[in-house]
Amino acid sequence: MIRKRIVEIIDEACNSCKEKGVLPHEISIYPIIEIPREEEFGDYSTNIAFFLAPKLKKNPQEIAKILIQNMRSGEVCEKVEPAGKGFINFYIRDEIWRNALKEVYDKGIAALFPHIGNGKKVLIEFVSANPTGPLHIGHGRGAVVGDVLSNILKKVGHEVVKEYYINDAGKQIQTLGESTYIRWRELKGEKVPYPGNLYQGEYVKDLAVLLIERNVSIPEDSEKAIKFMARFAGDTVMKGIMKDLVDFGVLFDSFYRESGLYEKGVVDDTIEMLRKKDYVYEKDGALWFRTSSFENDEDRVLVKSDGEKTYFASDIAYHRDKFERGFHTLIDIWGSDHHGYIPRLKASIKSLGKDKDSVKVILIQFVTLLKDGKPVGMSTRAGQFTTLKEVLDEVGKDAARFFFLMRKSDAHLEFDLDLAKKTSNENPVYYVQYAHARIESIFRNAKEEGIDIRSLRDEEVDVSLLTLKEEITIIKGILHFHDVMEGSARSLEPHRITFYLLDLVGKFHSYYNKTRVLGNDKQLTLARLLLLKMLQEVIRSSLEILGVSAPEKM
Repeated sequence: MIRKRIVEIIDEACNSCKEKGVLPHEISIYPIIEIPREEEFGDYSTNIAFFLAPKLKKNPQEIAKILIQNMRSGEVCEKVEPAGKGFINFYIRDEIWRNALKEVYDKGIAALFPHIGNGKKVLIEFVSANPTGPLHIGHGRGAVVGDVLSNILKKVGHEVVKEYYINDAGKQIQTLGESTYIRWRELKGEKVPYPGNLYQGEYVKDLAVLLIERNVSIPEDSEKAIKFMARFAGDTVMKGIMKDLVDFGVLFDSFYRESGLYEKGVVDDTIEMLRKKDYVYEKDGALWFRTSSFENDEDRVLVKSDGEKTYFASDIAYHRDKFERGFHTLIDIWGSDHHGYIPRLKASIKSLGKDKDSVKVILIQFVTLLKDGKPVGMSTRAGQFTTLKEVLDEVGKDAARFFFLMRKSDAHLEFDLDLAKKTSNENPVYYVQYAHARIESIFRNAKEEGIDIRSLRDEEVDVSLLTLKEEITIIKGILHFHDVMEGSARSLEPHRITFYLLDLVGKFHSYYNKTRVLGNDKQLTLARLLLLKMLQEVIRSSLEILGVSAPEKM
């Protein structure tokens, strides 16, 4: 795309400077090209002069001027200017934008997807909520981030697997069994205390009710009964989680059970491997991992003094298993409260002989629900948490998915329930969907006037007629989809798609409100219809990546 041509211009200028002795031949240059936030600073900008300054021991402004003097940019750029303390700004010719639009139209929307994945295998593990209770809104935000990021990485050429890790081997499942057992006894008429360390949610009583309604045979021995109920309750909760995820449009490729790691002996085998490498030691009757040998973190317990293995032990085994399944990159999406766990994970990756940067951790910050402008709890179940299902019932899948991506994942999110239900342009998701439907309405009107949008490919459309400033602005927005996709994939930031869409449709609504698309000049009409066709395809593709519908009528 056009960004690539800017890179070529910079490379040629640097090579010219090397030939003239201005730059040393051995220096490697990797220009960073960005889109300025303010239109006055051009279409693209680079900070390459800042990168070169310490190497050349010269002022960035001086280097920027030298590079510009050695650039052959006239075919692509209206002008190239130094700015600030050493930035170089590029102003692209309008005809370059128009021709690029026509090229993408001829090739199809796929031409806007950067091919940077090269088929590399990526495993994204997300949600992975313990099967001890229903999904809450925090899980919902993590689910959308993981799902949309998976869509982005697939579009840019990665082979992606979405995985849910089921923590079904730890103490929390035992606690769920005990909680269900006591609630079951209560329902049977026994007066038994309910300890505060057990699960307090009303859903536990629902699990006990289910056992009675189904007339399930319960072992008489209390230990066996608790073990039975732990499995029954865990499986039942997991089925509910899976249903909520499907209703939310999040479909996993794989559900991986922690218990499977123990059954296959992977945990024991991994600990033994670490022992042979002298990465573990015994102290106070427990087995410790030498975290401090790899990261700035204290050593961590793998096996407690009573013989119980920690979550960390199974996590190391799990990540080892991921690599052995042939994945190049592992992406873990965690709640922000797990931030302190990252150093020990990175240390364990090093101990496995892998590059710690092959594992990426994305943190999901908390969500606050707002109603009437005030934080509220929606749950009718003891007010303990707001379930994902409650949010979906309240605002629907489209709004929930879009709103969860309205901020960067590691920033706190305020979810305005009233706004999410509005059917007006105040509602961001409605605003975007309405742009898609509005364009479709224009196409229907065009058909009534004898112009079928599908026949545009058979016409000689003259895009040079798109001369309005607003039209050039929309063309730039369409073509920047390529840059946004690449940036989202490289930074692992799916919220960039949402931000991009809101900005793009804002440009369209402004254009629509003061421009007549269907006019007496047929050639101009065809050019504008081509513009809107590409715009609609970008909007539709973006919404598809977000997992949000693109209605044709609203």
